[in-house]
Amino acid sequence: MIFFQPVFFAFFAIFYPLYIVLRRRLVLQNGLILIGSYIFYGWWDVRFLILITISTAVDFVCGLIIAGDRSGLRLLGAPFALLAMVLAAIGVFAPESILLIGVLTGLGALVLIALLAASQAMEDAGRARLFLTVSIVTNLGILGVFKYFGFFAAEFAQVASAVGWQVDAITLNLVLPVGISFYTFQTMSYTIDIYRRDMQPTRNLLQFSAFVSFFPQLVAGPIERARNLLPQFSKPREITRKNLHDGALLFLWGFYKKVVIADNLAVVSDRIFTDPATQAPAELLAGVLAFTFQIYCDFSGYSDMARGLAKMLGFELLLNFKMPYFSLTPSDFWQRWHISLSTWLRDYLYIPLGGNRGKLSKTYRNLALTMLLGGLWHGAAWTFVAWGAFHGAILIVYRIANIDHRLKALNSNLRVPAMVAATVIMFLLAMISWVFFRADSFGDAFYILRHMWMPAWSESYGIVFFAITPLVIAELLMRLTGRVNPWDRLPKFAVFNLVLFLLYSIMFLVATTGQKFIYFDF
Repeated sequence: MIFFQPVFFAFFAIFYPLYIVLRRRLVLQNGLILIGSYIFYGWWDVRFLILITISTAVDFVCGLIIAGDRSGLRLLGAPFALLAMVLAAIGVFAPESILLIGVLTGLGALVLIALLAASQAMEDAGRARLFLTVSIVTNLGILGVFKYFGFFAAEFAQVASAVGWQVDAITLNLVLPVGISFYTFQTMSYTIDIYRRDMQPTRNLLQFSAFVSFFPQLVAGPIERARNLLPQFSKPREITRKNLHDGALLFLWGFYKKVVIADNLAVVSDRIFTDPATQAPAELLAGVLAFTFQIYCDFSGYSDMARGLAKMLGFELLLNFKMPYFSLTPSDFWQRWHISLSTWLRDYLYIPLGGNRGKLSKTYRNLALTMLLGGLWHGAAWTFVAWGAFHGAILIVYRIANIDHRLKALNSNLRVPAMVAATVIMFLLAMISWVFFRADSFGDAFYILRHMWMPAWSESYGIVFFAITPLVIAELLMRLTGRVNPWDRLPKFAVFNLVLFLLYSIMFLVATTGQKFIYFDF
């Protein structure tokens, strides 16, 4: 199900009144969230539900054991019941898959039972380390098999062939489950935080399952931390007029960014990146500029819609984007772009590697490794790794030159021109990086980078500038005034006119061919 599809509006029109009716019954309301989220996710393919349920069950059990629970096999009762219900649903809607899925799930359950039984005699610290490992291996294993197995199998076959060893690449023909990178990172951080004693586990499987599968942010984030979102499932949510007002505006703003800006820009960028060698230099530059704003409006549009829906349900989600194209430096960019991922990589990868402690060479190594793995997180392709490597490189160069500190130290006479120049340079660097992110191959990427700089006019610029001008004006005003949303601190009449503008734009300027969200592939 996709937010801008008619089926989603039909789903929400049924879900939301029931949610309001149950507002004084927390257990039933959480149950409705879980059922609704499973319907929402299973709409793509009901078989995907087994993966999210396995991740939920394993991390629920592991969290309790890591915290010192010694209830033994009794811990498995509720999680196994949840797995059984999901397997029953798969048996009804996808009977051809139930035998294989059931056997694999059963084998995994036996392994978990064996580990649980064998660990009863272990010291608490050893058990905690063991079941943290179980959680990480389960989540990364699911992610690795479904997202990276084919890529690394093909690469291994190529390397073997280069040294004269003929190996046929093993292919599993697996469909990439939607949002798998998001919910595996989200549940994995839960057990890591418990192991670090940053939070206590929940004993309420319903609340935990609803947290993992919460449909507004399930398939494309934000990647929520359990210590922020999970407590919101343990207390009644207040649905106020302000929640409805702010949530509806956020959803409408995100909807506009997706279907009016991103989808119209996709017409330009898809044409250019599909066969760049046949395009004029001006078209190439227009295509790169189009994709630069397409991916931002596509992804931030989803995040805004997710946050808007959550507000309407009485939840608060993390702000995921904060005007990233007005960043001054690479570090500033990553404090504004996909904030939930960048902070996750910082807390669970960069800092454990050593962060900026110790020698400068180790700091640069940690930055490079973090960004390389951040690039690989986005997809199983070397172009994504190159995108991460590029961002790692500019982070290191800016740090060596101490540019962040130099910008802060400028006097008032030089500060504004320097900040404008720094913003333009950072925007151009971001544009260059998106070439690697979007291109189908290194050959296409380098062709575009070599040829796109020749100054010339193209009609495609008209489409790009027409689409992005309202956004640029709104975000420039937000940046100068410190607002988070375009309507903050506006009088009611101005907000009313903004709503009319968004509605009329959606009615008359929506792209003729809708596009799925780009980050559904990640």
